[in-house]
Amino acid sequence: MTDMDHKPNGWNLPINQMTEEEWIDYFECRKKYDIKKTREEITQTSIEACKFIDDEYKYVEITKKNPLIPDIAIAAKACHGLKFIKDFNLSWAKEVYPDEF
Repeated sequence: MTDMDHKPNGWNLPINQMTEEEWIDYFECRKKYDIKKTREEITQTSIEACKFIDDEYKYVEITKKNPLIPDIAIAAKACHGLKFIKDFNLSWAKEVYPDEF
């Protein structure tokens, strides 16, 4: 799902309610963060993140750049809603669950 006319499944559930501005931001995040990565790129990002293992904020910010595992993404959507995962890389999850994000 990529635009206001094609919102993800469950967009109308209470957990996923957003204003028009929030939806625009959500779709901008999809364009910005959903970047496919090779295994090597994922490994490099993970190595970089481990340099900040004692800085939780920095560690999380770096690891969010790696594609979120599809089953974790769908569980996070169900438990926390789309706003919670808007700034994660959902490229892999969108391949497995194309109508969910």
